[in-house]
Amino acid sequence: MTRARAAVSLGVLGAGLAVSACDDQIKRVPIFKTMSWQPSVEAYEEAPRLPPEGTMPVDGQPHYDLNQATDLASPLAGTDEEMARGEELFGQFCVVCHGADGRGGGPVVGANRIPDIPLLNLRTELTRSYTDGYLWGMIGNGRGLMPSYRRILPEDRWKIVLYLRSMHAADAREAEAR
Repeated sequence: MTRARAAVSLGVLGAGLAVSACDDQIKRVPIFKTMSWQPSVEAYEEAPRLPPEGTMPVDGQPHYDLNQATDLASPLAGTDEEMARGEELFGQFCVVCHGADGRGGGPVVGANRIPDIPLLNLRTELTRSYTDGYLWGMIGNGRGLMPSYRRILPEDRWKIVLYLRSMHAADAREAEAR
């Protein structure tokens, strides 16, 4: 009886050890050591590859970081329709932080929200000094507290810049009138 009990006990103990050894660790241990010495972050992850030279992204639009965008010039003629569309887009995407007049104080600015910082005022000398390309790139890439608005079509981002420049022109006319 004791031998049978000992055999059963050893069997249960062995099964318990075998079951407790089963976890997801096997997925983390590469089969081949060379799997650890590759550019992928994880052993079985696809290696990141640069796109072939001269190819375009799927949406057909090249990507510009903020420094590359600085030298870009607006392709727009500045028509009334473009200006109206820029104003509409500014109202949809920018007013929440920069306010309807572009001077900051939008609805999400204040206590327990986005801090009311001077950069929210788009009608300063600093903002006027930026190139159109820089402003366009800032909208697309975001920076600091400002999120990226790359989902806005590139042409529509130029229209927002056009509308912002119309605010700057209005400020200049107002200053001359004084």
